[in-house]
Amino acid sequence: MDFTSAVIVAGGSGVRMGSDIPKQFLEIKGFPVLFHTLMLFDSLEEIDEIIIVVPAKLEDFSREKINCLGLKKKFQIKSGGKTRQDSVKEGLSCINTKSIKVLVHDGVRPFVQKNEIQSLIKELNFFDGAILGIPVVETIKKTDSEKIVTNTIPRENIFLAQTPQGFRVSVLKKAHHLAKEKDLDFTDDAALLENFGFKVKIVEGSRENIKITTPADLEFAAKLLNGWS
Repeated sequence: MDFTSAVIVAGGSGVRMGSDIPKQFLEIKGFPVLFHTLMLFDSLEEIDEIIIVVPAKLEDFSREKINCLGLKKKFQIKSGGKTRQDSVKEGLSCINTKSIKVLVHDGVRPFVQKNEIQSLIKELNFFDGAILGIPVVETIKKTDSEKIVTNTIPRENIFLAQTPQGFRVSVLKKAHHLAKEKDLDFTDDAALLENFGFKVKIVEGSRENIKITTPADLEFAAKLLNGWS
């Protein structure tokens, strides 16, 4: 089995939460959001190591907290950069040299399912990248700067991207190198690969795989956990 790394990006703040505590450390059912995510990845036999990327000012705090979690897998804590792309690159810089596949995941998405992660890893045998996404079911409207509708976008073959996003390590490192050379910045790694002509496959995810960024998300997350317990 190919050596597979997981880079968990946990560099967010609590701004949209209206909290002084970074969102990844806000609690659901007695544990920080990030811990729920880490425990899921720690339970997957397909994952060989975990790299956790945190804000530079919170590296010591994060290490102290995560050390208490008792993760079974080898893990490292790495300071992030100014942008998400920079943070992922920092995480990539310290993965094991044996690593063939890597999953990049938002630390505040604790509800991804094990079978979804396993499907992504399998698809990397055939594609440069594979990401989770859900098909758009609502009608999509494009507007101008004054919120006047300019056109309706057909929703066929339109997906909302989620994480994890999986990649062949050599391909992702090459794409990051090219982006650095050309001074390009992307909101996710799949877009980075797409820009340089690599093939990325969509694996259908689930609507429960939410990214927790607002107080309403936190409330919904608590309900999901209560429903699953």
